[in-house]
Amino acid sequence: MTTLSKPCVTCCKDATKSCTRCKRAAYCDTNCQKSDWREHKKICFSPGATCTRCLEVIDDSNLSQCTVPHPVHASEDLGSTMGGGNNTWNFSCEACGERYHKSSPVFDVAAAPITRGPKFCYSGVHTIKPLPVSDKRRISNDILVIDCGPNIQQEIDSIPKTMPNVRVLTIRRTGFYDEDNNPTLDVAMPKLKTLKLIDCCFSKVNLNNQLTPLVEELFMQNIPDECEVTVQLPHLKEMTLHYYSGEDGTWINDMLATATKLERFDSYKLRSFNTPELHFAGNDLRYIRLHRAECLESLSVYAPKLEELSLQACYGLRGYLTILETHPNFTRPQGAPSTIFVNGTNACLSPSILRTLQNNPRVRFDDDGHSSNPCEGMFAGMYGFR
Repeated sequence: MTTLSKPCVTCCKDATKSCTRCKRAAYCDTNCQKSDWREHKKICFSPGATCTRCLEVIDDSNLSQCTVPHPVHASEDLGSTMGGGNNTWNFSCEACGERYHKSSPVFDVAAAPITRGPKFCYSGVHTIKPLPVSDKRRISNDILVIDCGPNIQQEIDSIPKTMPNVRVLTIRRTGFYDEDNNPTLDVAMPKLKTLKLIDCCFSKVNLNNQLTPLVEELFMQNIPDECEVTVQLPHLKEMTLHYYSGEDGTWINDMLATATKLERFDSYKLRSFNTPELHFAGNDLRYIRLHRAECLESLSVYAPKLEELSLQACYGLRGYLTILETHPNFTRPQGAPSTIFVNGTNACLSPSILRTLQNNPRVRFDDDGHSSNPCEGMFAGMYGFR
């Protein structure tokens, strides 16, 4: 019997055999190998195997070191603080469900280290098994993050060649807002499903059925007022629009008309002066949030499945509000329509809009369950509110 140079991992005697799969673990006999299998199977991989979670080749140097950073596209911004010689950014990771904080004296969120909370979205052993679709604690070769820097336009334009199958794309500002860096987003990404544009000073954003036909989730924050925006995405399901004050907001209603499968619309500080009306229509629409849509005067909604309509701190609702029971472009689904819970906290509703809501049998007011911002309350008091 041949004696190996390694000791038995179970009893430390001279080993005579190795694990036939990984060739790493050595044993003196079959009994020791069987007794160790419960633990060994966690790190038993064939030579050259690739971890399906971190996409690294598994070898002796990283055998028990599978780590996945918090995905940028799955990290919700919870706010930041600057000054006093330090900058802090707070996030909630949707992939692992944990909160983490990054701090640095330099104003660069990408380079800042995590100073509180888990440093990784996942930290543990490797796996070669397929991960369930719901498990987002992974590194994927179809997810791309572009930081807004001097080469941002070149990076955007090269996407069709360097990553033609990109599925999730985040373009973000990591330092100070650069008004002199004005990229355009007008490239073909036929596999793209999730797009996040965060705090970049775009001059043009063009998303349509020819360039990005499969987009289902779109997040836009701090798009410049003068940016030329086109969003016509028939498969769009979730739309988030934060801090937009463009004078020409007609693209928003064009987007709503095209997005016939929309399920959620979430806006904060939507202040498009030349778009005082919004028109929602869809059989799948369940959630409309118009928090501080301060220039919004009128609203029409066809949504037989709508569950929540938030009008919080909408100070200018002096026109009309129509809740349609039918629509020429949709066949109404069977069954009774849903109850609509309306949040009118600090909203300035005209008497006619208030009567419309009060007289609609689907509507229930749900102001009590929402926080009231003192600043919003002050402005609402200036205009008079319900």
